[in-house]
Amino acid sequence: MHPKKILLFIVSTLITLFALTLFSSYHTTDGGMVREGIVFGNSTMLRYPTPEILGMLFKNEKENNTLDKLIRDTKTIVDEKTDALAEADTIVKDTLASETNKEGKIYYPGNPKDFIRRLKNKLCQNSCQIVHYGDSQIEGDRITGYVRNRLQLAFEGGGPGFFPIKVVYNQNSIDITASNNWVRYAFFDRKQRKKVGHDKYGLFATYSRFTPYAKDSASLPISKAWFTLKPSKKSYARLQHYTRFGLHYGNATSRIAIRVYEDGNLISSDTLIADNRYHSYKLNFNNTPKELRVELEGRLSADFYGVTLDAATGIRMDNVAMRGEAGRIFTRMNYENYRQMSEERKPDVFIFQYGGNTIPYMKTEAQLREYVEGLIFNMKLVKRANPTAMFMLLGPGDMTTSRNGKRITYPFLPKLNDLMKEECLKNDIAYFSMYEAMGGENSMINWVKQGMAASDYVHFSSKGTKLISEVFYQCLHNDLASVE
Repeated sequence: MHPKKILLFIVSTLITLFALTLFSSYHTTDGGMVREGIVFGNSTMLRYPTPEILGMLFKNEKENNTLDKLIRDTKTIVDEKTDALAEADTIVKDTLASETNKEGKIYYPGNPKDFIRRLKNKLCQNSCQIVHYGDSQIEGDRITGYVRNRLQLAFEGGGPGFFPIKVVYNQNSIDITASNNWVRYAFFDRKQRKKVGHDKYGLFATYSRFTPYAKDSASLPISKAWFTLKPSKKSYARLQHYTRFGLHYGNATSRIAIRVYEDGNLISSDTLIADNRYHSYKLNFNNTPKELRVELEGRLSADFYGVTLDAATGIRMDNVAMRGEAGRIFTRMNYENYRQMSEERKPDVFIFQYGGNTIPYMKTEAQLREYVEGLIFNMKLVKRANPTAMFMLLGPGDMTTSRNGKRITYPFLPKLNDLMKEECLKNDIAYFSMYEAMGGENSMINWVKQGMAASDYVHFSSKGTKLISEVFYQCLHNDLASVE
């Protein structure tokens, strides 16, 4: 074939291939991933690059290396095996940089000093209860466990706080074993909650039962259930010290006997209150029990919202992880039941950590604003049940998707970060931008490369969890140190 014809064929083929890019656009899959391609009908898509690929081929993007600086500047990472960092970790700037990392900053509403001073007063109380709500980023006590330990070292306190009886993910903060007849119910499990005839899920949006629901308990056989608790040797030393036990339950309509054993010795035998309302069965100890065994016996189970283990004074911090949730379930739960449990637990500070589950599905700024306003509305309802509590929102970190074969930050993530900040500051809520703390746009790529995040480009690894938790703590630490 003549060289000119070969050249003409190559050029015409390249032009045709490029012309096809004009018919390609970005689409969000059912799984929330952004894909580029040509759509045929309603469901068939041919993966094909968009016209942007030319610009990306010739664009020499500088890698986001903020992580390297973050690692250098973050001088203290507390390991679970570290027993004695700091009884010396008081609110001073001793081990920290003199200024907060510019990538990590907490934004405060109104007069920042006034807000920080009020927050510090809460933390310095004889006892300060913190509730940390979040999505799968905090499952297994991640982030919460690290921050709790740092705060307990600074302000005293101990114990892991709340955990469910039926554990459905790895839990390193407490060693819990339960009989096989426990079933977990979660309000944030949409399919499951449709099968439940009520919306009383308490402060923690979940509960466990040892029998199915039934209208008439008189004809039912007696059922028995148990669980044992031991301090976890995998957790921080502070979390292994607690002297306050609470078993939170409600919706009890028939007699349930309870027996509690400490190190094999029966220390309490009682009957739970069967009036359909929320209650807490409490026990106090002089020292941390090596093992607690709780045995329950009845024809019909109550709804057991979970167990709390705390020190008598200091910081108490509950981890409430809701996989797949975006933080807008509180307005749909039974308010009176939620308020009753709030009065018992008496939260002083609420930390919300949501947003990541919505990002892959956002297509317009109107959707973003609707989501953020809905989240703030839910936080306001929690505030109504806890009028003296203070609030903070932790926004999502950087998340990336694939476009034309390259990893890029989800297009609407920076805007979500800005909207969250804007709405928080208008509603007396502090805001920590995890997106900015990580380094901003495309920072997740380097976090994955350095083993600080998982290959899904969404979740932190164990090392990354400790790093981002320490960055948050350093920001808070320095801010608290700036006021008297």
